[in-house]
This record gives sequence, C-alpha cells and structure tokens, in this order.
Amino acid sequence: MVNDLRLSLRRYILWSLFSLAAILIILFSIQNSDSFFDGMDGMLKRTMIRVAERAELDTSGSAKILDFYISDQYNELPEKIRSSFKPTDFQPYVLLKNINKPNWFKRPESAQFALLARLPNGDIRYVSQAFEAPPTRQTRPFHINRIIYNILLGLIALASFALALQFLMRSVTKPVEKLQQWAAKLDEKQLDSPIPSFKYKELDALAHIIHNSLQDVRTALYREREFVNHASHELRTPIAVIRSSSELLQRVVAADNIKGNNAIARIDHASKTMADVTETLLWLGRDTHETLPLNAINIKTMIEQISENLMYLLSGKEVIVNCHLENCELILPKTATEIMIGNVIRNAYQHTYCGSVKINLNSQILTVINKEKSSPRAPNYIEKENLDDGYGIGIKLIDKLATKLGWSYHHQVLNNGYQVVLSFCTRQQASDL
Repeated sequence: MVNDLRLSLRRYILWSLFSLAAILIILFSIQNSDSFFDGMDGMLKRTMIRVAERAELDTSGSAKILDFYISDQYNELPEKIRSSFKPTDFQPYVLLKNINKPNWFKRPESAQFALLARLPNGDIRYVSQAFEAPPTRQTRPFHINRIIYNILLGLIALASFALALQFLMRSVTKPVEKLQQWAAKLDEKQLDSPIPSFKYKELDALAHIIHNSLQDVRTALYREREFVNHASHELRTPIAVIRSSSELLQRVVAADNIKGNNAIARIDHASKTMADVTETLLWLGRDTHETLPLNAINIKTMIEQISENLMYLLSGKEVIVNCHLENCELILPKTATEIMIGNVIRNAYQHTYCGSVKINLNSQILTVINKEKSSPRAPNYIEKENLDDGYGIGIKLIDKLATKLGWSYHHQVLNNGYQVVLSFCTRQQASDL
C-alpha cells in the first residue's frame, strides 16, 4: 500500500518545491531590499556631488544648501559628522553612512551621511547630511518599515505559492490515489470490467498496462490449471508403465547378469523418485483450499517405512543412519505427510556421500541432520550457493508444502552438514512445545 511506504512521493515533491520556492523568495527579497537601498544611496551620492560642484563657499570656507553642509576642510564639518567619521575614512566619491537603529524592525533614530568630492579644478569638498527621527505622535497611524514590508511580502508570496502548490498536488495525486485503489482491488473477477478514466493520459496508459499484465497472468494461470488437471493421468501412466516394465525385466534377466540387474535397479529407483516428485508437484500445483482427508497416522511407523524404501539412495555410500524415534500418532493428511517426510529423508540420503544421517522424532517434531566427512565427492555445505545446488528442488518443495499445510519448518547449514526441523503443527504451536 502507498501509505506503508517509508517516503511519500506526494510529500517529497510538495516539500521539495516548497523549499525551493522559499529559498527563491528569500533570495529575491534580499535582492529587492539591497537594490532599494543601493538605489537610495546612488541618488543621495549623485545629489551630494552636484551640490559640491555648485555650492559657493563663504569666507569661512563652508556653505549650507537645504540639509547639506559643504566645507573645504574636515575641521569645518559639524560635530556629529566628525564624531561619526574619521578623516581617514574619506575616499573620493565614496559615500559614508552611519545609521543608528535599535533593531531591524524599527525606524532609524538618526543617520549621518558624508562624501568627499573632487572638483575639476582640483579643489576638494566635504559634503555631509544628518537626519534625526521626527517626534512620535500618539495618533500616528501604524507604520511598517522597509524590512518588515519585504518580509511580509515574501511570506504572502510564499503562502500563495503553497496554496497553489497544494492545489496542483491535489489535482495530480487524487488520480494517482484513485489508480492505486483501483489496482489494489483489481482481481480475476474485475478484469472483464471496463477500465475507468484517471483524468491524465499517462495514468490511463499505466492502467492499461496493469490491466493487460494481469490478463496475461490470468491466461497463464488458466493454462497451468488445465495442465495440472490433465497432467495427472498423462504423467502417471508412463511412470506406471516404466515401473511395471522394470519389474518384468527383473524376472527375465538372469540373476548372474550383474550389469543388467544394476541397470534395472537404477531404472526402478529413478521411477520411484519420479513418481514421488510427480505426486508432490501435482498436489502442490492444485489451486484449492479444500481440507485434505485426515487419517490417524503412526508417524514412527511411517518414518521407518519411508527410510527403508529410500535405502537404495545409500547404496555404495559410507553412510551411517541413526534413528531415534518416539511413538507418535497424529491426525494428519496421509499423502501430504508422506510427501513431506519422504522429501526430507530423501534429500538427506541423496546428498550424503560419506558421513552420518540422524533422524530424531520427539513428540510432533522431526529433526533430520546429515553430516559429511571429508570426501572428494562431498559438496561444500559451508558455501551459501550450495544450499540450492545441494538440495535442489526438494528444499523448495518442502518450503511450499509447509506453507500450504501450515506446518512449522526450518532448515539451516551446519559445519559440513545440514539440518532440517519439521513440526507437524503451526509455528506458534511448535514454539509452545
């Protein structure tokens, strides 16, 4: 489900665009404020230069035009200007500023500006201007300074962008959520229903892809069901023919024909294996949830019989089999139980070349451990990839069978060996034993 994802695509896009917009608005707000003050400084600087060029000084070497004070000597500048700027601070055509503000959000209480201008004839002029904040009136309307104005304007722009982004994301994510809900509810019965429209052509194309994929899966599933329904007789018949023919050959071939008897024995053993695997695959491939017929089974007797029937797998091998079986009678599906036990024991016998196989039955738990001694024919069980190569389809079948039967099953690699634990009950019941 989309809600179970660790990262929501909708939130990721929303917060990414919102963060990008916030950064852009902040940068443009700072640029706007800087441009405003740069423009004001440029206007003031140009005005001070023009005043310096046109002012006529009196006998004391100073003059005053409007709020500008012009002098040809630093010492003739007003006291406030001299206290704010040192003689070394003055550079030709460089505007000096000293603005006294309690904080960013209040108007300046005072400000001093000064500039050194050089005339075409080589004379120098000091131009200065000082401001004082006007007295505050109680009836004065609310005032917003430039910084607060820029901040409020940026917040309004960001809020407007967030609302527009939310609307945009809703218009995009609603059809996506609709597609997700439709795909989650899509089953075999609804595949024949018409595909709804999801507003955008890309989503409609994705819906058609999902629908066509599920139709292909349904078609393949129907083919598999038909195969399972027909394969039962088609596979059992040639296997029965092979087994009956091998029994007939055993009677015909002379007892002293060792090679012939060995070949017949291999055919008989292979046919038994083929019959077991075929029954397992057919039962597992049936798509049915019906309860299998239950019978009272003596697990100990079944294990002894299966072990005896599979002894041909140990022919010519140096393998010691140790059985420690307790009496255990359970109500279980007989065929499925034989398949499970047969696969577990067959795998242990088939893939042990020189070593031991221990079969333990304690209460409802069957444990099969096979250990391999050092042998050039023995596989390396420590390597992980040999977990599948060594046990092949048997382990995979047991996994699926245990899942379908609801039994507890566990297998693990040991030091030069392998262990399988099969409990004829659920995992919760097995943990309580």
